[in-house]
Amino acid sequence: MNIALIAGEGILPVEIAKKLQTVQEKNLILTLRGDPEVLKPYASKLIKMKVPNLGRGLREIKNFGSDKLIMAGRIPKKIIYCLPLLFDKITRSVLKKSLRDDHSLLGAVVKVFESEGIQVIPYWQILPEFIAGQGKLTSREPTKSEFYDIEAGIKILRVTLPCSFGQAVCMAGGAVVAIEAMEGTDSMIKRAGSLSGRGVVVKMIREDQDLRYDLPTVGTRTLENMHESGLTCLAIESGKTLILEPEKFFNLAEKFNIAVWGI
Repeated sequence: MNIALIAGEGILPVEIAKKLQTVQEKNLILTLRGDPEVLKPYASKLIKMKVPNLGRGLREIKNFGSDKLIMAGRIPKKIIYCLPLLFDKITRSVLKKSLRDDHSLLGAVVKVFESEGIQVIPYWQILPEFIAGQGKLTSREPTKSEFYDIEAGIKILRVTLPCSFGQAVCMAGGAVVAIEAMEGTDSMIKRAGSLSGRGVVVKMIREDQDLRYDLPTVGTRTLENMHESGLTCLAIESGKTLILEPEKFFNLAEKFNIAVWGI
């Protein structure tokens, strides 16, 4: 097995890099992170790129002898809009032919790698212990009003997700307080706190989303932002959501008295 890793921002790619180091002799990591040094302890070869460069990525992966690839972590979408002239020919071609929503872009990127014989594999296969369970995941289950907001949030997301936005929503008293767009879940949570100071966060995945590379993810930062914003319940899809650092996550949920529910 020789799996390369394309690492975006966040804890997830670091956790994957740690795990890969334990299951294979050498690791190739390509990253756009501003702090690539966090990945250095887990890489035999670490390549820092200033902008997305699919052509170079393909060459490096092939030269390293990798035939499998994991893509994980957030790539700020402002890079796509602000720096297109700096992209290589293959990346420009993908952007030109694809819609700019996450679903279309990631799918097009996967096709580029797989057309060159590099298999893109799901990161949950590397971290199965991080997958969310079903039902009550903390000692406190949601209250009646929180369950009401969970159900309301599910109905909203089933409408927005096919439109490639709204992976998460904050509900309070059956009303939409804030819905996630390009800014990401953490910023949405902070915005919801400034608007209502209370509520429930519901996070789901688009039905036709490719589970290989874009599972919804929550972690301790999610809980910290919720606590600071006055939000008291988090509902996530069981079997389709990654919980980063699960032991720390659930300890913090108990400390903050935040109910976590697996939809």
